[in-house]
Amino acid sequence: MLQTLLDVQTEFVRSRDTQRLLDGLLGVLLSQTGSEYGFIGEVLPCSPSPTNVRVLASHPPAWRNAPPLGHLLGAVIANGQPTMHPGAPGEALDASPSVQTFMAIPLRSGGHTVGLVGIANRPGGYDLGLTHFLQPLLTTLENFLQGEHDLRLQDPSLPEDPELRRTLLSVEQSLWSLHVPSRQLSISRRFWEILGYAEGELEPSATTWWSLCHPEDRPRLKKIFSEFMEGTSSLLEFEYRARRKDGSWAYILNRARVGERDANGRPLRLMGIDLDITATKRGEERLSALLRAIPDLIFRMRGDGTYLDFSCSTPEETLLQAELFLGRNIRDLQMPPFLVDLTMTHLDHAIREGALDVYEYELDMPLGRQSYEARLVRSGPDEAVAIVRNITERKLAEQRQSQLIRAEKLASLGQLAAGVAHEVTNPVSYVISNLSTLSQYVSSLLPLLKLQEEIARERAPDPALLSQQFARLRELWNQEDMEYLIQDMPEMVEESMVGAQRIKEIIRSLRTFARSDDAKPQRADLNEELESSLRMVWSELKYKCEVKRDFAPLPPVTCYPTQLNQVFTNLLVNAAHAIETRGELHVRTWQEQDEVVVQISDTGRGMSPETLSRIFTPFFTTKPRGQGTGLGLSISYDIISRHEGRIDVKSEVNKGTTFTIYLPISPT
Repeated sequence: MLQTLLDVQTEFVRSRDTQRLLDGLLGVLLSQTGSEYGFIGEVLPCSPSPTNVRVLASHPPAWRNAPPLGHLLGAVIANGQPTMHPGAPGEALDASPSVQTFMAIPLRSGGHTVGLVGIANRPGGYDLGLTHFLQPLLTTLENFLQGEHDLRLQDPSLPEDPELRRTLLSVEQSLWSLHVPSRQLSISRRFWEILGYAEGELEPSATTWWSLCHPEDRPRLKKIFSEFMEGTSSLLEFEYRARRKDGSWAYILNRARVGERDANGRPLRLMGIDLDITATKRGEERLSALLRAIPDLIFRMRGDGTYLDFSCSTPEETLLQAELFLGRNIRDLQMPPFLVDLTMTHLDHAIREGALDVYEYELDMPLGRQSYEARLVRSGPDEAVAIVRNITERKLAEQRQSQLIRAEKLASLGQLAAGVAHEVTNPVSYVISNLSTLSQYVSSLLPLLKLQEEIARERAPDPALLSQQFARLRELWNQEDMEYLIQDMPEMVEESMVGAQRIKEIIRSLRTFARSDDAKPQRADLNEELESSLRMVWSELKYKCEVKRDFAPLPPVTCYPTQLNQVFTNLLVNAAHAIETRGELHVRTWQEQDEVVVQISDTGRGMSPETLSRIFTPFFTTKPRGQGTGLGLSISYDIISRHEGRIDVKSEVNKGTTFTIYLPISPT
């Protein structure tokens, strides 16, 4: 029962429909007791009598006009106790439709009976234990009826109908009546409350009302009334501002109608309501100010591509004026076909999936070619809101950043060029040397091979000739020291293969470092990227430090691999430069929840707090003039930030520096 009650009350909070609440509670009452009929009634604050019970909800509907078994209801109201009538077998009580069993339960609050619950035709009849079972429901009804009673005490002039009473109170309306010829105005106290005056503090007249109207609104109001009095319409609606007692202005919405006309059809009496819409107006002003401050275009579109609403602080951002596209379909507008297709594709996806949909496009505008980002989110069953932002400046900044990154990369390549050349020269030298030696070995082997070829071609060899040929073979074998050649040749080939593989790795690392990232991020293994960076800078490291690797298994990271490779290379080179004689470089990786961590530590000279506070400042460097651009760490910081990561630094003079990079596995 408690869950059912909660569902009914939740629906009431959402709809604010009192009758739906009462009908829902009656449905709970009937279903929980197994009764066929029932009603919920309010006892009016008069003498206790069944005629003073107003039925608020009933089944059957006929009981709404006249509750059944009035004599039983009178007893319940009088003594405040539940009453049952079990009925004899086959006996029907005096009610329509037919009632065999009946129970009436009082609803009490503050020692008074404020309402009644009646239920009928439960199989097996009723007992007092049922009231304990129904207590949560009865308590809900008692609280509701007591609330109705309290509202009536606050303003006795309100109508008895509970729905109308709650509506009038909730919308903050005042009632008024104007006799046009005499200008006599009758107005409810709510109007004076809106303006902060006590009832009777000001004379209730049309003159007083006019004096309270904002001077800027009076010409408009005068015109509205003049046109209304001369016309045939019976309805009038307008907004105006009225001065409060404290000097501020209240926004009032007035709705009026003609209550009486003279013989010529001219209005004699107007009756209407005033609604305080100050809070709404203030909200609209704040929203309007917010929309003006937002540098975005905001559209509301139906699923078929029709523009419903539009807001923009800079009208020059739109291809068409708002009045030319509002209410029209995007396919009917003079817009680039690619933009129509792109918008409709993402609009359909946003509405169908209910997820945020983001896309970018470019347009030729009067101010030049502009870049835009559109974000679509579903706002209804068949509509979505599109927020379009001009990202031209951002795109230009990204291009400049990309050019800066490229320049720093080329500068790094220039610094590494000598070391890389040395790294390539060493394996090339011994590969060439081994090839030269192998060439000599081949020259020694050729006579033996030719002699073997002659022997192999003899079909009927002459024993004497064959003996001479074998003697020549032994002579050549001993002369060229073939046993040494056979032993040395595989070793030289293996050494050459190792050198060639080393050259291949260096070239691959160079290509990885110099490559351009695709427009979209990729999935990459950061352990492999670190290995590539270490190969790139090996010439800077091998003579200065011992490199320790501690790589944990890592999941693929969504990133721009080349950019991260540039960060790793920059940190490794800086570590090598920080080690003056001989030291240690420790490279570690591990995973922390949804992040991958890369840590590069050195035992170099470290940095002072002052230097540490400036290392990410563009063009700041501690290297001699001509040996550093001062952009490496600044660009590295920007790259990590663009990956939605962070970079931490710890350093101590003469002890070393540790850079720790945190990168999300899947950035948003």
